[in-house]
Amino acid sequence: MYGIPKKLLFAAVLCVAAAPLVGQQPAGRPALWLGAGVGLGWARVTCRICDTNRGHALSGYAEAGGRISRRVLVGGEVQGWVKNGSEANPADELLLAYSGVLYWYPSTRYPYYLKGGFGLVTYRIDDGTDRITSSALGPLIGIGWEVRAVSHISLVPYVSMLVASTGAELKFNGNEVLGNSSLALIQFGIGVARR
Repeated sequence: MYGIPKKLLFAAVLCVAAAPLVGQQPAGRPALWLGAGVGLGWARVTCRICDTNRGHALSGYAEAGGRISRRVLVGGEVQGWVKNGSEANPADELLLAYSGVLYWYPSTRYPYYLKGGFGLVTYRIDDGTDRITSSALGPLIGIGWEVRAVSHISLVPYVSMLVASTGAELKFNGNEVLGNSSLALIQFGIGVARR
């Protein structure tokens, strides 16, 4: 299919590579940070023969990384969007993204962050008989607001967007049928973070 073990290895390498040296950690802050969230996502697949807008469905993310400074974090993130088939359209759809990310906290007064990254986006639609897949590289941007709950745990309303078109190709049952496709995902929801 996509070679999932390679992608999981890619995400693991990003997380390990993102861990900064222990001596660089600000006092009183965890060296390792973790986060996960769930919400709504809108997916889009663009090509000459595609039904472009995939609509909204359940979406979420999981992430981990290390702290470079009080205001900069780096790590790896996996985002997902899943849409189950219906009676009118029995095909199941799945979009996954594996990205390296950087968080920047511009203000010491307000707890918001800006996020940027780059990664691999994959898409699959499968009706049980035929399968269409695509994958591409592209950037990720996002913003969130951390509402402190307890200690280093925060609730995080967030919005993020990724668009991938570099190296995109569309495959039907494993055979390439088109190049020049692109994938996009817009998400918003609520997350939990330990920073």
